[in-house]
Parts: sequence; structure tokens; C-alpha cells
Amino acid sequence: MSVTTNPVAISGFSHVAISVGDLDAARHFYCDLLGFEELPRPDFGIAGAWLRVGDLQLHLIVLDEPRAGSAHFALYVPTEAFAGTIEALKAAGATMNNDPSSRSDFGRTVWAAFLTDPFGNAIEITNVGPLQPA
Repeated sequence: MSVTTNPVAISGFSHVAISVGDLDAARHFYCDLLGFEELPRPDFGIAGAWLRVGDLQLHLIVLDEPRAGSAHFALYVPTEAFAGTIEALKAAGATMNNDPSSRSDFGRTVWAAFLTDPFGNAIEITNVGPLQPA
């Protein structure tokens, strides 16, 4: 039996993002009732909040109507393996929704790209690990 090395370097989950209609009600539910902690969040031009519970993050996005990519889960790839992982996914025929893009969050460069699984679920590939603010 031969063993092959997978060039896709997924190292864990980064976060899960969901759409909410009322940010105050969502904060009350997740923070006040369930005990999540609110994290700093860059201004994306759309209301939302980043929350943490234990080692996991939940990102809230305020939308009147959900749009493609708003509800997604994010997988963590170390920065040094990010470009190679994206190329390997493309070479394997993954449906990429966009080319990788970068932004500066809290003094570091964050990379992200979105793809869609065979059932239409949005997946973000990012170099932000689960214990860092995403």
C-alpha cells in the first residue's frame, strides 16, 4: 500500500459564521445567556460581531436577507502553506468562489479565499487560527 502526501494543509477550524437579523438580540443570547466573549472586529462595512467560547469562534453577520457566503465555516491553513493549499485545491477541481485576498487585521496580514462544496455550502480558507481573532 502506498502512502501519498496531501498538499492541502488544513490544520483545523478557524470559525463558523452565521447570519442574524438583530445584533443586540444575538449578543444577548450568545454573550449574556450562553457566556460567549466578544472579540475585536474590523469594520467590513456591514454590522456584525465576533464571539469566542473556549477555543472556538462564532462570527455574526447582520443581514436582512442571507446572501451567498454569509453563512460559512472557515478552515485554518498556516500562512506558509496557504498559497500551496489554494493551488492544490484548484488543481483538484475545487469550485473556488474568488481568488485569495488579503487584508490587514490588528497588525497582521490575513489571507482568505472562499470555495463551495459539492452541496453549495460556503467554506472559507484562512490563515487565521482558532485561537486568534479572525
